[in-house]
Amino acid sequence: MRALRCCQSDSAEWPGEAALALLTPKAEEATKLFNEKKYEEAEALALAVLDAAPNQRIALRVLFEIRNAQKRGKAADALGARLAGLPGNAGQRAQANGHYAQYLIGQARYEAAIPFAAEVLKATPRAAQAHHVMGVVFTETGALEAGERHYRKAAALSPVEDGMVLGNLAWNLKQQGRLTESLALYEQALALRPDNMRGTGGKAQVLFALGARGEAEAVLDGALARWPEDKMLRLLRVMADLAQDRPQAVLDRLNPAEPMVPPEILARGRAYMQLGQPQEAINAIAAARNIQRERGGLSFQPEALQAQIARDKAYFTGDRLRPLPKAGPGAFMPVFLLGFPRAGSSLLEQLLAQLPQFAAGDELAPISRLIDAISGMLGNQPYPEALDNMLVGDAAQVPDRLRALYEAPRSALARPGVRFITDRAPGNVWHLGLIKLLYPEAPIIHVLRHPYDLVLANAAQDRRLETNAHAGLPALARYFDMQAQMLKHYRGELTLRYLPVRYEELVRDPDGEVRKILDFIGAESDLPGGFGLNNGAVPEPWPAHFALRRPVHPNAAGRYQAYQQALPKLFSEVAAILDLWVRELGYEEPTP
Repeated sequence: MRALRCCQSDSAEWPGEAALALLTPKAEEATKLFNEKKYEEAEALALAVLDAAPNQRIALRVLFEIRNAQKRGKAADALGARLAGLPGNAGQRAQANGHYAQYLIGQARYEAAIPFAAEVLKATPRAAQAHHVMGVVFTETGALEAGERHYRKAAALSPVEDGMVLGNLAWNLKQQGRLTESLALYEQALALRPDNMRGTGGKAQVLFALGARGEAEAVLDGALARWPEDKMLRLLRVMADLAQDRPQAVLDRLNPAEPMVPPEILARGRAYMQLGQPQEAINAIAAARNIQRERGGLSFQPEALQAQIARDKAYFTGDRLRPLPKAGPGAFMPVFLLGFPRAGSSLLEQLLAQLPQFAAGDELAPISRLIDAISGMLGNQPYPEALDNMLVGDAAQVPDRLRALYEAPRSALARPGVRFITDRAPGNVWHLGLIKLLYPEAPIIHVLRHPYDLVLANAAQDRRLETNAHAGLPALARYFDMQAQMLKHYRGELTLRYLPVRYEELVRDPDGEVRKILDFIGAESDLPGGFGLNNGAVPEPWPAHFALRRPVHPNAAGRYQAYQQALPKLFSEVAAILDLWVRELGYEEPTP
């Protein structure tokens, strides 16, 4: 379409319904041509119709499908969004918004799909499918309780039991750590829909997390016999092997002669790491990242975070925070576990969760989600400057209101006897100023690990990191530096109840290090026998990382040294950044 009739067109000048109706036969002819796979003719006719009437609904749908098939993403996005925004009756609005929401979901753009899924629900509030789609987008964006509500509403509105809805609800509960409920729902869902391949994989993951690892592997083996080409199932089977130190089985399953996607190549890299083969491990990791960069456009994008850091450093100073009101005592004491990814905060949370005084909060409802509420409570001014308004009048109660919002989703964890709930949300390092206002005396336990080990471990993980820091070693080093600089700022400006704990010491002497932490927190320091086996009974809900609980071992501590010896130039691009922190954190300077 010409720009004047597309992105630059004025909707006030679009034809009305009577004029659009005159073009309907031509638009329907374009649809007929598309269905007959006469794509060039369909495209030409749809363009001609839209040149005359940019809001012709049928022609927009035809051209959207053509642009999507041509993989012209920006054009398809513009057309889909236009179609979804057209006025119309409830059925038309639901169809257009639902179609575009499904398109975005198919691309895993769940956040972008939320407003379109919401429009469908508002147009058809009694439709089970509308609630189902809403459950999907909320679940996949981490709003698990909202996702659960919509899944349950979809199940209630459906005229018959829907195995797909029940399977998705089971996945939601699995994400919440409610594994026993999740398994029961998977059984029910798969009895209704035994062909639900994703549900079968989800059931296997729940079984594995519950400790029924042999049964989980049997489910996966059966599923792979039924769907031998499915990469998701094969990757789940590979993850089970890696979790149980069976690297050769991983290499046997992932044949390099067959085309592999980056997560599979990274799994081979981790298998080589377990086998102690540095060169092969790095080759696999580099191959996977190269594919992600060249085909997927993966690149380090720190700009937005750098701007946030600059604002927060300017605002969160001792002089600025001291006059601000603080929240009073809460229902429990959070224990904030800081640590760069792969530093060992999940291991520490697993160990503490074995003690009856503690519950594992993991990344549940992170404190960063309070920022939107802050702007609403404080005059819709930007954060963090809006916090100054707490000095005025009744706004002094805002810290207590925010603390209540933080505690509400954790109320189910505060079972009898629990005094402390751990919080290991990765964004906590950026929000220590806000944490200081809500919980002035909260313990902050920072798990440290040698910076070279950290970038090496993260390079091999199939995990998306903030700013796309997983793009490679240089990106990881810069991201580490950003976190370390932010923490240094907070420690210089604020009086924090801060305790650093070395991963290397934690895995060498878990009992001794945890006793130090308990003494620092003010908790009882009696540990059960076999504490370091890390297999004590823990009430549900369980964080996802509990599926990988294993006895504490020091095998990964100092792993970078073997890689540095085998590949002397491996860390050359990151040494200038990391060596400063190696010294500042008290680690031995790496061998040149």
